[in-house]
Amino acid sequence: MGKRRWIMVLDRGAVLFIGIAVGAVLGLSFRTGGKPWQALPGWDAPGPVAEIPATSNDAPAAATPPVMAPGCGGLFPKGPRVAAALAAHRPLHIGVFGDSFGDGLWAATDQAFRKFPDVKVHQFSHEGTGFTRYRTRDLLQDAKDRVAAQPIDVALISIGANDTQGLFVGGHAAPYMSAAWQETIDGRVTALVRMLQQRGVAVGWVGLPRMRDPEFDRDIQAMNGFFAKVTCRLGVPFANAVPVSEDRQHRFALRLTDPATGTSYLARANDGKHMTFHGYEVISRPVVQPILALLAPPAPKAATPSAQPSLAPPADHPATPPRHKRPASDAPKPDDGGKPTDLPTHLPTHRPTGSSTDSSTAPAKPAAKAEAKSDPKPDAKPDSKPSTAPSNGPDSKPAATPPRGTRR
Repeated sequence: MGKRRWIMVLDRGAVLFIGIAVGAVLGLSFRTGGKPWQALPGWDAPGPVAEIPATSNDAPAAATPPVMAPGCGGLFPKGPRVAAALAAHRPLHIGVFGDSFGDGLWAATDQAFRKFPDVKVHQFSHEGTGFTRYRTRDLLQDAKDRVAAQPIDVALISIGANDTQGLFVGGHAAPYMSAAWQETIDGRVTALVRMLQQRGVAVGWVGLPRMRDPEFDRDIQAMNGFFAKVTCRLGVPFANAVPVSEDRQHRFALRLTDPATGTSYLARANDGKHMTFHGYEVISRPVVQPILALLAPPAPKAATPSAQPSLAPPADHPATPPRHKRPASDAPKPDDGGKPTDLPTHLPTHRPTGSSTDSSTAPAKPAAKAEAKSDPKPDAKPDSKPSTAPSNGPDSKPAATPPRGTRR
């Protein structure tokens, strides 16, 4: 009976210790982004696979490499479709692929080409996608469907923030940056880029910026190094976003200096990962500016004549055309019964009228010139200039000069 009790105690103790071990593994998984064994002593986590150093914010980073290694960019952006579009003077179509960073790249690229009506920028990016999430969205098939519906000449890609995790390969778990992981993601990136290149599309890649969290930043820089290596082999320019997304101490900073203008600007979102619109503009310049260089600058708008030319005559020109000028002997009698207003535009200028009553039937009422002169009317139009001769109303005209401001 004593043996059975000890056996039961041992069995229950074993179950308890197993439960504690499983809980510890789960807890480490949450703290290490799905890589619990890397937190244990003696674990050799795989390091970066390319020249871009995997650094944390705890120490200054080493010198970052140039945007792309010599020979890695191919002829970008002078792809076959770009050359054909420029030769045929047809619109140039740019497609932007990726995750939420691809969304930011699309917004910055679309703004850069707003002044060029013959350049169309298409958003093919999807938030929350990645090369490790093909069960959610197959990026290769999605890209094939996109370019089949809307052919493009240039493809810009920014992706990877959701890929700092393991995946299953052949039913077995492949930890992040393991040999199986790299082989699988390399194959998926290559398939996507080759599909675009086989269609004559010029492809450019924008890397990920410095991150605020040290552990996440280390994983992202390993991602940048991996993508730089793969894209170089494929002849795709890789725009390294790290140098323009960190401060002088190579650390994350919300505010940065724009290298083009030397001014400080808000570069990062509060989440410590994404960038502001201005930030996306800065990191996208290495792939956007070469495309801009192929395009003729937008033509300045031609100066158009004023829609409403001034009614005032030039100083060296007569105030009004000399036609319809009455001889002095034909000057009409002044009429003190009419109200002095400007000539209506619907009547011929050589037929004066003073009121709604036709001048041919209205009785003539002679009046002294002094009376008309002492009765100025405030409703004269602002564009008419007072005549040097006294005016007794619209029916009367001076013998030498017709009234100014007459509309025709």
